[in-house]
Amino acid sequence: MLNAFRNFTKSRYGLIIVFIFLGLLAIAFAASDVTGMRQGITGSSGALATVAGEKVTEQQVRDRLERYVRNAQAQGQNITMAQVLAQGGFEAALNDAVNTAAMEAFANQNGMAVGKKLIDTDIANNPQFAGMDGKFSQQTFEQLLAQNRLTPAVFREGMTTQRYAAWLVGPVALRAPAPAGVVTPYVATLLERRTGIVGFVQSLAMDPGPAPDATTLAGYYAQNRSRYQVPERRIVRYALAQPDALKGQATPTEAEIAAAYKKDSAKYAASEKRGVELVQAISQSVAAKVAAAAKGGDLAGAAKAAGLEARTIDAGDKAGLAKQVSAPFADAAFAAPASALQGPVQLGGAWFVYRVSKVEKIAARTLDQVRAELTEEVAKRKLAALLADSRQAIEDAVGDGATFDEAVAKAKLTTVRSPALIANATDPDNAAYQPDATVTAAMKAGFGFEQAGDEPQVVPVGPDGGFALVSLDKIVPAAPRPLAQITDKVKADYLLDQALAKARTAATAMLPKLQKGVPMAQALAEAGATKGAPPKPFDFKRSELRGKENFIQMAFDMPAKTARLVEAPNRAGYYVVYVDTIQPGSIAGDPQGPQMLQSITQALGQVGAQEYESQFAASLVSALKVRRNEAAIARLRADLQRNGGQ
Repeated sequence: MLNAFRNFTKSRYGLIIVFIFLGLLAIAFAASDVTGMRQGITGSSGALATVAGEKVTEQQVRDRLERYVRNAQAQGQNITMAQVLAQGGFEAALNDAVNTAAMEAFANQNGMAVGKKLIDTDIANNPQFAGMDGKFSQQTFEQLLAQNRLTPAVFREGMTTQRYAAWLVGPVALRAPAPAGVVTPYVATLLERRTGIVGFVQSLAMDPGPAPDATTLAGYYAQNRSRYQVPERRIVRYALAQPDALKGQATPTEAEIAAAYKKDSAKYAASEKRGVELVQAISQSVAAKVAAAAKGGDLAGAAKAAGLEARTIDAGDKAGLAKQVSAPFADAAFAAPASALQGPVQLGGAWFVYRVSKVEKIAARTLDQVRAELTEEVAKRKLAALLADSRQAIEDAVGDGATFDEAVAKAKLTTVRSPALIANATDPDNAAYQPDATVTAAMKAGFGFEQAGDEPQVVPVGPDGGFALVSLDKIVPAAPRPLAQITDKVKADYLLDQALAKARTAATAMLPKLQKGVPMAQALAEAGATKGAPPKPFDFKRSELRGKENFIQMAFDMPAKTARLVEAPNRAGYYVVYVDTIQPGSIAGDPQGPQMLQSITQALGQVGAQEYESQFAASLVSALKVRRNEAAIARLRADLQRNGGQ
């Protein structure tokens, strides 16, 4: 799952990506990746480490983990935060945050400074922020930042950090191609071609001999007891509290409905929505130019003539407009008359020219008009409160020493006893048994108890707020099934093993014949193994082995004109492999040779530089005073694991 996560730090500018985690911009800033810019710099919820006096915060680590999951999911990868944490994502995010802080501190200590004008130039030249005319677009810039939940300040800080990384790591990341003396033999090996043939000696084609007597069967069972092992099973008792059982008590009264209406009176009062067309400029002179040109009514055309773009915001309330633009602009737009051009006017530090294009009046709604809506809302709140009170009462009773039976009786619930199930809630003795969500949750809790009689536990069941009180009733230790229960199964296994042994003997006898030139079909016939698929020739390059069967891969470890055998899965028999020819790889004589030579040269060059980059990162950290707060790190790791990274 995390191969992509780990490989991400091994790309061409791997160390830069280590520092910035998921990347910021290419070193030349020619192709910016805005989605990777959010650093979480503003977060300060607890210091996990300090690097030269600078704090590495919990929020920075959380942001890195969330960003990785979000970006991976956006690319279609089915990955969750829990999976990232389970496979080392926490340590990678923490190390990245420490490395980033070390890189910035090292740059500052050595007199490096990134000026505002440099960042402004990078933003203006960034093609991702260009409008339809190819020039910088303030609207595009704002929209991209908003989509990625970035403020301009955080975006600029991220670009500053990336610039330091480019200056420091760029010289290390520059690398020469791998030497031809290394690459050429390696590519030639990948282009090596082998031909041969594979035969199959099937177990079912062999006579297993007579059925075993009782003594033989008992001995075979004793030697193979592990084959018939049943995992540990547990029996739990649980009592389910369901929302449906409490719905009768959650019916709202008229007084409750009226109180809810009064509490949310602003929601049902008369309101207004407005749509606006606006142009934002960086100076009064530019805004005045747009306003003068827009007097004829075409604000979009006036903006385009000034190298800007007009934004159109559909009907929304004042809070929504404030979020999309700014609070001062929203106040002004909701005070302005409809259709009239406004501006230039400075609002919240920016200059605007705008027009209210739509005014939508929304009438107030009476209690009778929203009664059904309020009844449903109040009922849901009351039901949630009843469930919470019921759960709290049960937990309090258990905490005060009540037994499972006492707590269930007090809560007036019904006890259910599960079958003996394994941890995934299935029944090894009944393949048709299908556990529901309640049983699955109860068994998960049941396998968390140390022994029967431990304090019962309350566990959530389903998304509707239901829960169950669970108690461990009995532990059934792991043990092999008794021979008397599985006599037919053990007998069949015995006979299959006898047939497999004879198949091996027959396959082994074929090897010297094949090496003397006897055709595979003839060798199979002489071994009495003509049942099953006929012999199959093969012809592969070493570079084509990925995903191939193990007997084909084995062929590339054999000399020419030799034969070997390998057991097939599930005791089905033995594959007999004969390698006929080995053709050495030739880059010049293979159509794929030149392309493979180029790609391998590049790949080996990257691999060779990764060690330099890794050592450079380690040297930065070791050169600075880094202090880790192991207690805080452990707390954050435990919290993330407990809550699935949220």
